[in-house]
Amino acid sequence: MKISVVIPVFNAENYLKRCLDSVLGQTLLDIEIICIDDCSSDNSLMILKKYAENDVRVKYFKNEINIGQGLTRNRGLDLAKGEYIAFVDCDDWIEPDMFEILYAKTIIQKFDLICCNLVFDFPDGTSGIPTMPANELITNDFLINEGIAPSIRFFSPNSPCDKIYRREHIEKLGLRFESERVVLYEDKIFNLTFLASKPSFFFEPKVLYHYMIRYGSTMTSYRKNFIERYFLMDFKLKRLLVENGRYNGERENILNKSLFEITFVFCLNALIYNKSFKGKIADFWILINDRRISSNVKKFNVSDIAESSSKINGVVKSICFFILKYLR
Repeated sequence: MKISVVIPVFNAENYLKRCLDSVLGQTLLDIEIICIDDCSSDNSLMILKKYAENDVRVKYFKNEINIGQGLTRNRGLDLAKGEYIAFVDCDDWIEPDMFEILYAKTIIQKFDLICCNLVFDFPDGTSGIPTMPANELITNDFLINEGIAPSIRFFSPNSPCDKIYRREHIEKLGLRFESERVVLYEDKIFNLTFLASKPSFFFEPKVLYHYMIRYGSTMTSYRKNFIERYFLMDFKLKRLLVENGRYNGERENILNKSLFEITFVFCLNALIYNKSFKGKIADFWILINDRRISSNVKKFNVSDIAESSSKINGVVKSICFFILKYLR
C-alpha cells in the first residue's frame, strides 16, 4: 500500500461525495481510504457506507462519541497501513494526479515529507493561491518560521492536508495530534514537531489541493476558551523548539509576531463572533486584562496590523490596538 488517506468526517453530506470522488479518482490506484465518522447527525455515515460497498479501498468507521478532528485523525493513523499517510478534510477536494505526483518524488529519495501548493476556494467563487519563493529557498527553517507565523498570503504551512508523510517517521517520533478542544491549532503542533525533527522533504510547487472556506467554519465562528488554548499551544511550541535546539532570538521575535497577529483574532472572537452581549463584555474584559497580550502589543505599531477582510473588522482591530497599547 503506497498511501493511506485519512478522512475525518463530521456533518459533511453536502461536500462528502465530491471529496470522496476526488480521492477515488486518483491516477495512483494503490491507496486505502480510511474514513472515520465523528458522530455526524446528517447522512454522512450513509454516504460512507454506500461508497465502501462500491470500492474495497474505502473503509469506514464510526466513533462511539464525538471526539473532534485531531483525535479522529489519530484513529486513522492507528489504522493506516500505507507507506505514506495523507490527510484530506471531508469538505475539500484534490486534483486527480495529486498522489501520483507526490509519490513519484519518492523515486528520487524516500523523503519523510512531501508537500504541494494549495488553493483557497471561497464561498463567493473566488480563489486564493499563495505565491511561493523559489524551491531552493523553501528550507526546513523557512517552513518552521512560516509555521509559527505565516508571512505569505494564502499559504497554510500547518495544514496536514497538502502533504504526504512517511509513516515510518511518524511512528519513530511517536507523533499524534492533540485535541483542538484543549490546545489551539493541533495541526500546528503536529507539523512543527515533525519539522523540528529535521526530516528530509520535497516541495512540489503545483497546486494540487483545494481547501474550502465555508461560512460558519471554525475560522469564522466563535471559539470558547480561545486565549487559554492559544497560550497552552504557545508553551508547548516553545518547549518543542528549545528541546530540539531550534529556539533563538529570531524565533522569539516570530513568536511575538504570531501572538500580535492572533490578538486581533481574539478581539474579533470576543466582539464579533460571540453572539451573547454579556459574553462579549466578559471575553473582552479577559482579553484587555491579560498582561501577556498587552505587553506584547506594545512592541508593535498600528501599521503592523494585517489587512482586514471587512471595514467593521478593521475598525474593531484598530480600537483594540489602541486600548491594549495605550490604555493598559
